[in-house]
Amino acid sequence: MTFTNFSTDGLIGLPPELFSTVIPTITLPSELKVTLHMFYRLSQQRTVPRRLSWDDLANDQLLSRSLRAISKVRPVAELLDEGLNAAVRRTTILHVALPGNGRLVNWYLMHTASNRAWIEQARQLQLMLEPGIPAAEQRPSLITLYEQNIGLVTPLLVDELREAEERYPPDWIEAAMREAVQANVRSWRYVRKVLERWATHGRQNASDRFERPVDVEKYTRGRFGNLFRLGSDESDL
Repeated sequence: MTFTNFSTDGLIGLPPELFSTVIPTITLPSELKVTLHMFYRLSQQRTVPRRLSWDDLANDQLLSRSLRAISKVRPVAELLDEGLNAAVRRTTILHVALPGNGRLVNWYLMHTASNRAWIEQARQLQLMLEPGIPAAEQRPSLITLYEQNIGLVTPLLVDELREAEERYPPDWIEAAMREAVQANVRSWRYVRKVLERWATHGRQNASDRFERPVDVEKYTRGRFGNLFRLGSDESDL
């Protein structure tokens, strides 16, 4: 199918840095398509700041069709995740996760000075509204910590991060991320494996070391279970 023609003779304004600095260094088709589509969608907005959520992009049929042309096998959500991750790492696209409608909303903005300032103000306001934590004792949120050390937090990762926050001490998570950075393996899978190893075998010099739980049923069920039960505190001995 050949292209007919463009519908206008007018030029569409795009920042010159896109062509002189960004596009020459992009190697992933998904990053290129997501970046250009962001410019297209944001040019149609009149809100300040111009921004798109993960849901906006994931439900965009035109973008989905564009990404599907890259691969018929890989899910569109995976290609979108890959493209956004690459653009956020390059810092051509800014990302911030903010509460909204009872959940965390992932917002994406083009990297401009005014958009960067807006994100910083939004994060400061979010910290001020967090109840019960004195300002001097505030830790960076797990999402902020992850993005500062590992990479973009996508909606697919949010639930895993929340689960880790409930399961492990905050300083364990920070230490595991530092270990990932030192090992130059910036992935959540690596951080999770470190935390699981510490939870199972203990973390050296950790005051809040986890003790491996004893699976009582492992010894009290099965062929020789009655022998263990006879020696328990509930026996008549």
